Amino acid sequence: MVSHSVWSAVAAGLALAVVGCGGPGETIKFSASVDAVPAPEKVPQAVRVAVVPFEDVRADRASIGRYQHYVETRVDMLVPAQGTASEQITEFVAEYLKRAGFQVTRVQPGGSVPPGSADVVLSGQIESYWNEAVSRFFRTELLSKNRLVVRVSNAGDGSTVRSSVEGDATTKVVSFCLTDLERLTGEALGQSVARFLGDVVVSDHAFKPRN
Repeated sequence: MVSHSVWSAVAAGLALAVVGCGGPGETIKFSASVDAVPAPEKVPQAVRVAVVPFEDVRADRASIGRYQHYVETRVDMLVPAQGTASEQITEFVAEYLKRAGFQVTRVQPGGSVPPGSADVVLSGQIESYWNEAVSRFFRTELLSKNRLVVRVSNAGDGSTVRSSVEGDATTKVVSFCLTDLERLTGEALGQSVARFLGDVVVSDHAFKPRN
């Protein structure tokens, strides 16, 4: 026979696995931190990059994900802590570029880049951005994926570069907390920015296609 204490431990473990960090049917503010991403390789030149807010072209711009609780039809909706997906991803990209050694300035929505203030103007579009946690028996399955179009305009010669990149990551945890998904989201976004930088070469204070 299984002792009462063992059954209690199993019940407690199950409760911990499925309850998580938020109640069902809530709207939860969700962050994406670059701290979860390995430090990028430093660029050889201190290029000045002005980052323009990314345009969100998704059909549904209100939500960026969901948390489905175990054996429940209701779900928590995830929304950007910064207010919009555009603000969240633009902030992430700017911080990632800073860590790669670029001199980054953020252009405010509706703002412009003063002449002579940047070597490169970087902008883009958010084609997809989704993060979810689905709780099942004794586990929660996590997923984060994104697809971005990144464009740069070089001030020196007026040339442009366009790159379409994707990032995705999945994992499973026994006891779910929202920070687990936030770290995974950072990993997926980091993949996209790293892939963009892998598509270009930094030369003469400009971004050039690698091929």
